[in-house]
Amino acid sequence: MSNMSSGENNSHERGGRQPEDAGHIADQLNDYFDGELSAEDAIAVERHLAECPACRESLSRLGSLVKDVRRLSSHTEPSRDLWPGIRDRLTAGPDGQSSIDVAADGGTAPDGSAPPLARIIPMPRRWLLPAAASLLLAGLVLAWLVIESSRPGWDVTTLAGRPALDKSGVSGKAKIRAGQWLETDGQSRALLDVGSIGRVEVGPDTRLQIRETKGNDHRLALEEGSIEAMIWAPPRLFFVETPAALATDLGCAYTLTVDSLGTSLLHVTSGYVELERDGQRSLVPAGTMCRARRGIGPGTPFDEDASPDLVAALTRFDFENGGSPALRDALDASRPGDVVTLWQLVRRTDGADRAAAYDRLVEFVEPPVGIPRDSVLAGTEEAMYEWEFQLGLYVEDYLPLPDRVIVDRALEGTME
Repeated sequence: MSNMSSGENNSHERGGRQPEDAGHIADQLNDYFDGELSAEDAIAVERHLAECPACRESLSRLGSLVKDVRRLSSHTEPSRDLWPGIRDRLTAGPDGQSSIDVAADGGTAPDGSAPPLARIIPMPRRWLLPAAASLLLAGLVLAWLVIESSRPGWDVTTLAGRPALDKSGVSGKAKIRAGQWLETDGQSRALLDVGSIGRVEVGPDTRLQIRETKGNDHRLALEEGSIEAMIWAPPRLFFVETPAALATDLGCAYTLTVDSLGTSLLHVTSGYVELERDGQRSLVPAGTMCRARRGIGPGTPFDEDASPDLVAALTRFDFENGGSPALRDALDASRPGDVVTLWQLVRRTDGADRAAAYDRLVEFVEPPVGIPRDSVLAGTEEAMYEWEFQLGLYVEDYLPLPDRVIVDRALEGTME
């Protein structure tokens, strides 16, 4: 992640240092975070965030502030129950006897008058049971309303047409909760606010289900169609299940499409995404794409500008049992911009195939200092780490492991 951020920062600094707020959107971030911008303005902000690390950092600080405020207690409990003393003061008769006790006995105060409580609230005993039942029912209804309104969920906003939430049309805004389905037709689009960690634009002809809306597990299942996600939270809080693989956000922006056969295509525009199925893992960095097929899992990532010959060779190698011949075709079609693909092929192969992929890789990039060829071919942990660190593919470099553990623990049960 550090290599991406460095490149983006350089792009802002070309031509001299700009003023602190030049080209930034700090004045819109509060409204964006609170969901008060129009859908069009929100999308414009997200596109700016995808290109501007300074504004992403400002948004991240805003989110951290909100989480800190949520941790504060909404009230302070007294050290003891104050109500008995208050009750006695309010209801005491001339001799200090509680008028509640007098009323309960059906008597009068010592001076012969009705106790204060009886004067204020005269109530025949026959009404007490129905009144208590009514109060209990009202309390239960109120409790249900409070619980229902406080269930975690995401806001969904109509962008075009009339999306359907569990088969019912949505116009304007609605709340979508775990277990519910959202569908769009050919003319519909929608925007999902993923708690306070990001947003997802849902494209036309899309069907998805919300699976989880917990603080440390925001998850949806994309059955078919397309989404465009922008997530600014720490890694591994947002997940998208597809028929072919699980997409795990590592702090990123991306588009993901799933066709009618369950085949998916991921295109990462910022940060990283991990695709995984049954232990098969592909790390997809910004500027690359990756396919996944139902029953097989993720293939080899390739540059967004990769040649058609390379993409075709990878398809044969990943999904059609192309073996060594398909690998050789992929190596022959590779260029200096395909080092991410070449490294993934080193990871996915062994023996002579790994040696061939490694030799093609070092034609385009110098090996890390002190890491010999034999250690890579043997797959030693140190060799793999040094290569991935050099290529910017070591994700823990984006959020060091100790910090990640701290963040995960801090977020547990605190985010809504």
